[in-house]
Amino acid sequence: MEEKNEELRDLLYDKSYTCPICNKNFKSREIKKGKTVFVEMDLGLRGKFKPLMPDYYYVIMCDNCGYAAVAKTFNKTNGKHIKAIQKNVNKNYHPKNYPIVYNAEIAIDRYKIALYFAHIKESDISEKAYIAQKIAFIYGDINDKDKELEYNIHAYNWYSESYIEEKFPIMDMEENQFLYNLAYLAYKIDNKDEAKKILGKLIIKKDISNVLKEKIEEFRDILKNDE
Repeated sequence: MEEKNEELRDLLYDKSYTCPICNKNFKSREIKKGKTVFVEMDLGLRGKFKPLMPDYYYVIMCDNCGYAAVAKTFNKTNGKHIKAIQKNVNKNYHPKNYPIVYNAEIAIDRYKIALYFAHIKESDISEKAYIAQKIAFIYGDINDKDKELEYNIHAYNWYSESYIEEKFPIMDMEENQFLYNLAYLAYKIDNKDEAKKILGKLIIKKDISNVLKEKIEEFRDILKNDE
């Protein structure tokens, strides 16, 4: 096991950042480019890679003040966000001593901290949904079905709300991919009728990409087999 971790450490490096909250410089762990191998894309459009899963390293966390967010939104802060976060930051914060290689439990911990800050800064509801779905994915990796369901419910509810309140792209998703993802989340929380309804509307759209069309067909076959 130690030998395996040594091999994985060589695939990682510390990237430099400046915190938008406290303006201090810090480093956050990332995977070196070209060091992972794509295996497949699952039904939830989550890429599976080996020997490391990139989404275990998507959370950026400041060592000075503790602010954390996913890479997509880390620097998307305005004056209101900063004020709210600074008001709630622990003045006696001490950075967590994470190992070099992150396992599922560590990744979940970091995402939960990012979710806390997303609530604090009153970010777009879609950011909370994105984080919740990432947590659900990783709980799925370790076969914790109850927690996976809990966070998929959060993700479904928040994305449903963001569909009404936000403009596309939403968390870098255009409408077709977003709706597919919503159908997937409906399926994961056992709302199969809603999943079928969304997929039925998607499949007849003319601007669907071939990749997404194939996934929709695969998804519909799974739903038929579940009946």
